[in-house]
Amino acid sequence: MFDWLKTITKDLQDVEINAVRRGALFAAKWDGVQDKFGREQVKDRGMTVSLYPSKGLLIVEGALPTFANGNNLHLLQYSEMQLAIPALAAAVGLPGSRLRLVGLELSNDLDSTTSPRSFLQSLQHHKGSKFTARKPPKGVARPLEYFATHTDFVLKCYDKGTWEKRHDNHLPAGQYRTRFEVVMERARAINALWNRSETTLADLTSLEFYAAAAAQLEQRWKEIVRDKPLDYNGLSSKDRGLLSSRGSVAHWRGLKAVVSPATYKRDKRRYAELVEACAKRVGPDVYDQRFTPALAALLPPVATTQNDTFFHTSSLLELPCVLVVKDAAPPLVVVADAGAGAGGLLLCPPAYLVADDDDRPTTAGRCCLTCSAPIASHRKPEAQYCGKQCRNAASNPGHNARRTLRKIESQWQLFDQRPFIRVPEQIRAFVLAA
Repeated sequence: MFDWLKTITKDLQDVEINAVRRGALFAAKWDGVQDKFGREQVKDRGMTVSLYPSKGLLIVEGALPTFANGNNLHLLQYSEMQLAIPALAAAVGLPGSRLRLVGLELSNDLDSTTSPRSFLQSLQHHKGSKFTARKPPKGVARPLEYFATHTDFVLKCYDKGTWEKRHDNHLPAGQYRTRFEVVMERARAINALWNRSETTLADLTSLEFYAAAAAQLEQRWKEIVRDKPLDYNGLSSKDRGLLSSRGSVAHWRGLKAVVSPATYKRDKRRYAELVEACAKRVGPDVYDQRFTPALAALLPPVATTQNDTFFHTSSLLELPCVLVVKDAAPPLVVVADAGAGAGGLLLCPPAYLVADDDDRPTTAGRCCLTCSAPIASHRKPEAQYCGKQCRNAASNPGHNARRTLRKIESQWQLFDQRPFIRVPEQIRAFVLAA
């Protein structure tokens, strides 16, 4: 699941600089000469190691599959990653915890029996960022790669089989491969995956980080807008026009300029309903069908969920994802907190896992008062809700009633109406305290 990566290590001590020079990557290739930038650099096994002794700086960059297997045609599974990460740290000459991640590619391969060209050309945009074709490499007539750029990450889809064929790495006859990537080129994007202040090379072997990365991949894939077949049966002319816009950035930008905010929000909501209903009528295409099984194949077999799938995108509208790590001693349960996003995970013994009347998993002592989901450990000890939406769902009725009461009392009244205000008992004291 992890492809390209980049690490930076600052404030190197003399003993660490010497350790890097004695490492397997450096010792095998370095000619003992610094370039004009004061840099000692080697390239080996798909990795580029750049050492700046005068600055105490080390940069390691490259593709993990190439380092482990000699080519980047196949992604590494979880069990292979457990071996590749320590091997890379040993080859560099420093502990994995010393190599801070500042760049990482989350990848998933989709195999098919037909060329991915039509799929690549169907990509339209992701959250307002249009997919753009990258100039094809020399000797290739058509673009192999399409990308959409955001501030903290880039989405890429490309024909991996054709790309690797240029390097004499071939797939079996009749097989095609499309690689989908979320490229994070900033440390803050990587840290945000699991709500940490720093992520190191050693963390790539963490089950918690794997679950967060898998959820991120699935979420970004579902957010992509593509040129798919549409079913207009039973729709009015207005709904047909709304659905045919396919979420065009220009359409919504132009609409926002000429209609009221309420109308704009209503049309956006209606468009989402139409897309969901159309997807159910048309059904998923071959790439949507194969995305989840392909990603699950890269993940650890020791973890299962209530749906027999390792990962489950956490959102405010879904139940928490419970992962039972069978081989742990003692056994652990990884609970993905729905209110904290994809990275909100809790590790707790199964003894602390209970179920309420809805068979919804909760954790004792740290449960959301609104949805009963576990409250992530990074939240304040006094936190009563798993996220902003649940907190608002609990507080909005009281604030709305209080606002109404203030509006009534702002005008002259014949008698005191407070004793006759009808509000739920649990918020009555809060409303009347206005």
